[in-house]
Amino acid sequence: MVRDARGITRFLSVCFITFLAVLAVSIGAGAVYSIYTLTDYSSKSTVPVVIPTTAEPEYEETETPSSISAVEVDTVYSSEYYTRTYNWTYSGYEQSITVSIPTEYYDYYRNKSHSGKDFDHYALSEDDRVFLNKMIDAFEEQGEIHNFTADQNVLNVIAFVQAMPYTSDSVTTGYDEYPRYPIETLVDGGGDCEDSAILAAALLLEMSYGVVLIELPGHMALGVMGDENISGTYYEYNGSRYYYVETTSTGFALGELPPEYEGATAKIYNMSPMPSMNIEILAEYVDSDWNYVYYRVRCDVTNTGPTTAQNVTVVVLAEAEPFDLTRVWSQSGEINIGTLADDESGWVEYTVSIPKRNQTRFTCVVYGDNFNQDYAYTRVAFIN
Repeated sequence: MVRDARGITRFLSVCFITFLAVLAVSIGAGAVYSIYTLTDYSSKSTVPVVIPTTAEPEYEETETPSSISAVEVDTVYSSEYYTRTYNWTYSGYEQSITVSIPTEYYDYYRNKSHSGKDFDHYALSEDDRVFLNKMIDAFEEQGEIHNFTADQNVLNVIAFVQAMPYTSDSVTTGYDEYPRYPIETLVDGGGDCEDSAILAAALLLEMSYGVVLIELPGHMALGVMGDENISGTYYEYNGSRYYYVETTSTGFALGELPPEYEGATAKIYNMSPMPSMNIEILAEYVDSDWNYVYYRVRCDVTNTGPTTAQNVTVVVLAEAEPFDLTRVWSQSGEINIGTLADDESGWVEYTVSIPKRNQTRFTCVVYGDNFNQDYAYTRVAFIN
């Protein structure tokens, strides 16, 4: 009943990173978002302090992401790996990172669904956590070499993402809109605004920093949680301030908003690893007798991610008026599908009975341990 998900665990053990530096970023529950206007906070201190760090910085001058355009020092293709090298500058140090990713690992993400998902799902995919953690280890090792503070490690990641080349979806993929998973952006050698924002969000999440995705008209950016000591533009969301980060161009500081987006409203995508269910329902006539009409109802359930859905359970209903899930002509018991991984699907079928000469609508209710209850229903039907 449940289609098997494709596994990639076996590829994680062969991932490696070399990091060099020399002196010199109504179906399915959907994303959680809200609409907010920008707030300028330019009158405050210029010293960037990123929550949860609250201590005084160990450096005297303001540290902002300082980077040069990425230089692809070496690109190696083989039947087993994609290897790419990027260069950037942060805090006076020229740095280089070489990433080697198994081709089958990249193909796994390339073959995943890239439609019907909200942008936060790409940043929260659980299949690439081990690889991203290896990258963070490399960043933090370099931070120790150069005595970077925790805040500087964050700004160094931002500078790295800013240094990646900007490439449009239509040129690189043939699609007008093609959000990339972080692994795809690394192998593809860059991406557009949502790709760089997704990559930066995924990396900073692995560093345990609060982040959101900020969708502006025709543009996507990153928001990093910060306190009142930071100068710049921020969004107030769920009681915290998220400072704007431009990920598609070098030289933008934390809180620096491009002039063309001043006064614009934004969707704020919360980085909550809660699965979202896509539900499709089909009701077909089966039979009838003197008193009842019988319909077979099929519910197809797909976990659109970003994480595995636990204990997925379905109830099939033939509702009676008023249609509010509280009155039913007929219903199934709790039908358990089980666990559904990201992009995995399952289905149930149940035959319901409706008294003749009544109205009904057929409904599939889906719930589980780690996601919100959701449902899909047909149009109201009169049963002759």
